[in-house]
Amino acid sequence: MEKSMTMYNIKNLNSNTTKSYLINNTLLYIMKKISIAFISLLVACTSTKQFKEVAQTQLTTVWNLPYLMKAPAYKVVSNDTASIKEILYDGLAYGSLPKTQVFAYYATPGSIHHNPSLDKQLPAIVFVHGGGGRAFREFAQLWASRGYAVIAMDLAGRGNDGQRLPLGGPDQDPAKKFTNIDSALNQQWAYHAVANVALAHSLIRSFPEVDTNRTGITGISWGGFLTCISSGIDPRYKVAAPVYGCGFYFDTVGLNYRANLNKLSPTSAKRWVGQYDPSNFIHYSRAHFLWITGAKDHHFNPSMFARTYNEVFSQSQFSLRPDMPHGHKEGATPPEIATFMNHWLQNKSAEFPQIHHLKTAQSGTFEAQTTATSPIVSAFISYTQDNFQPFEKRTWKTLTVAYENGKIIGQLPQSVTIWMLQVKDSSGLLGSSAYQFVR
Repeated sequence: MEKSMTMYNIKNLNSNTTKSYLINNTLLYIMKKISIAFISLLVACTSTKQFKEVAQTQLTTVWNLPYLMKAPAYKVVSNDTASIKEILYDGLAYGSLPKTQVFAYYATPGSIHHNPSLDKQLPAIVFVHGGGGRAFREFAQLWASRGYAVIAMDLAGRGNDGQRLPLGGPDQDPAKKFTNIDSALNQQWAYHAVANVALAHSLIRSFPEVDTNRTGITGISWGGFLTCISSGIDPRYKVAAPVYGCGFYFDTVGLNYRANLNKLSPTSAKRWVGQYDPSNFIHYSRAHFLWITGAKDHHFNPSMFARTYNEVFSQSQFSLRPDMPHGHKEGATPPEIATFMNHWLQNKSAEFPQIHHLKTAQSGTFEAQTTATSPIVSAFISYTQDNFQPFEKRTWKTLTVAYENGKIIGQLPQSVTIWMLQVKDSSGLLGSSAYQFVR
């Protein structure tokens, strides 16, 4: 059942959604093939020798997508009257195990309020934890309280008590996420993690209370990494909100995880990038994206982050900030994520502020337009003048700029290297431009 399948065999999926997805992506795919020469040049200029051929490699996926698009068998392991159900669903084979089991929390508005009448045509969220994380009951509770069906799974082969499950899949040891690339495919963490996210999506879509046309995914750190991959290989998502995590692990300035790639042989590193780097997959996505992170994040820096969102730029909104801490609570609770999901999945009119038509002159003057549901109370730029410090050590400053009637104008300080325009509305929601790199 786990036969490998290339990206180009995705057409074998038997669903109207997937057929529509492929038709809509034909032109996009052709454009990507045309631009491969440019991408190859970019990689050659910004990567070490061992990664120069990555963009020229025929990229494939390793997952059996038709299998992952079907709801797995599952069982409820907590009392059916519990406000948040504990479930085990079937995953892929792992080593000598013919199958694994994945622990997850499942909650709905009806379950947490003990009122089943609330559970009709619900939008749904797939919540993906980050490295060192687990299935988070509290975040299942949070999204259910917002009116969603939500599934939050564990991606380390563990149960609600943090102990290994008898049929648990691979653990999430940071080093093994890379060094296992030369092991059998079904012993690799990323192979299982991507599959388990897809199976969780298939499972939640199978529940009668869920509206299958209104599903979204959000993930934190490594969960953001998985969100980027999942949104590319799974055409059923309407929205995606990766937090911190992104692709382009072979970026020369991706110092943290790049170090793990550098420990591999050139052949093994190239294999890891070809199989698992989100840059191979995200451009297939048709989802609406919210990108949220901190510019000083020590795991996923602005260069990697920007290269990733540029793959889906026209589908993207941004809420970037200089000093966002890196953590599960910090990554799960920004109100911009809820506002974004509510807009696209619950048809709510409220949106956080958006910046449009940003133009910068050689003199450093800039102008832009902004739209917002609530009144804008401040407009400013965040910027750094550091050029050689690691991203996480750079000093960021803010400067208030003029705003009137939806238009922003300003002047950049001297020697700015990276900046973004930001606006905050009366409810405290922060919208931003993408990163602006000054060469």
